[in-house]
Parts: sequence; structure tokens; C-alpha cells
Amino acid sequence: MQMRLNDGGVSEAVGYIIIFGLVMTGIGLITLYGYPVLMQQESSANIKNMEQTMIVLQNDVKSLTYKLVPYKETSLRVSGGTLKLVNRSVMDQTFTIAYNGPDVVTGFIPGELRYLSTKDNVVITLENGAVIERQVGQTGSFMLAQPRWYVDNNAGSRTLMINLVELGSQMDQPFLSQTGVGTVRMRHYQTLYWNPPGVAGPGATAIFRYHRNTDGTNDYDYSQAWRNFLTDTNGLAMTEVISGDPDISEFHLDNINNVVVKKYDLIVEEI
Repeated sequence: MQMRLNDGGVSEAVGYIIIFGLVMTGIGLITLYGYPVLMQQESSANIKNMEQTMIVLQNDVKSLTYKLVPYKETSLRVSGGTLKLVNRSVMDQTFTIAYNGPDVVTGFIPGELRYLSTKDNVVITLENGAVIERQVGQTGSFMLAQPRWYVDNNAGSRTLMINLVELGSQMDQPFLSQTGVGTVRMRHYQTLYWNPPGVAGPGATAIFRYHRNTDGTNDYDYSQAWRNFLTDTNGLAMTEVISGDPDISEFHLDNINNVVVKKYDLIVEEI
């Protein structure tokens, strides 16, 4: 008598194994190739969001300075990194402005609102009225939004207008930081003016010096962004000169009849 084997169950088990293998292969491919792409897109979205957030905070600074609004409060969401106030007491960057020889402003330390991405090591900062972005560990930086500096031409007389913005905290706390949903509160503290005597005749030379940080890393060196802004032919069109110090970038602007500098002190009450 010939025996026949029933292979129906075997066929069902093989089909299940094949389908299960295809599913696991698909999950593996998604994990290997798709997940990093999704994470990169999320990180890019976080950077774009913080770029817009910094521009919003720049507009708050404009309201507190040029529009003389006494107090501003903005709700925001910080994702993919940390937003913090770097107080003037712990910064290395300084700005010096000279006119017709002597300094008008010496060693001005602005303080900054700094966002640092935890995944991309991207820094976005609000410094001295400008929004600047750079990659930690890389050279170079660029401005997302420029400060309010300009040359006023009136009846042949050229006046250089510079607005300095200083960010500090109550009791000079070195750092205030935030991650997630929160609020940034700022208020106007005081405004100081410098208006050196004008120069008759063809005008004198205004000098701007940026002293980059010297902590050994240059992770927060924004000299390239300031260089591009100051030398842009559509902007101030300054000329860069050799300063003699590798940590100082120096720029000259000739035929200036007057310089007006306003320094706005802002207090960051909460982040």
C-alpha cells in the first residue's frame, strides 16, 4: 500500500516564513535608510524653527530699542537644542569704535541669546542686534538678519549711525537657559549716547574693531559674519585693514563727517 504525505501544512508554514521575512526586511531597510532621513528632516525643521524664532526675538529687541517699548514677552518652543543667555560677564567678543583718532566706544561686550543644536552643532545667536548662524567646529558664519547700522547722507555730510545692543540679566547671572516650551521676557533698562564732535572739510575716518573670542576653540567666532556685513557694498562698504593682531578684525570707513552711537541696555528677565 502506497502512503501519501499531506504537505498542505508545510506549504502554509513556508508562506508565513516568507511573508514574515519580507516584513522584517522592510523594517530593517526603513530603520537603516529611512530613520536617519526622518531624523535629519526633523533636525532641519528644528533649525528652521529656531531661525524664525531668533528673528522674532530680534523684532522684540527692535521694539525695546528703536520704538522705546519698555517691556516685551514672547512665548516660544525650543526643540532639538538649548536657548540660553550668555551674559556680557562671560563673553570674549568685544567691539571698539574709533573716530578721528580716539576711541568713541572701547571694548563693548554685547552679551547674546544663543541657541545650540544638540545634533547638528549649529549655533544661532542674537548678538548686538544681528542674527548670526555658524557650524561649531567649522570656519565661517553668516548673518540671517542685519543690525540697524547705516550711513546717513544729508546735504553732502556723511553721518555714521551705529546702534549697539547689550543683553544682560538681573544680578549678572552668567547663564539663563531653556529647552522646550517657555517664555523670553526682556525690558529696556537705559540708553546711552555718544556723539563726538563733527569734522570739517572732507571728513575723517571711522574705525570698527571686532575682537573674536580667544577660548581656544573659536566655536563662537562670528568675525566672518561681521566682515561680510561691514564690507558689503550695499551696506556700510567699509574696508578691512590688517590690525596686527590675528584675533582682531579692523575696518575703516573714510570721509565721515560725524558719528552717532546709541547703546541700548536690555535686561533679560526670564528664559
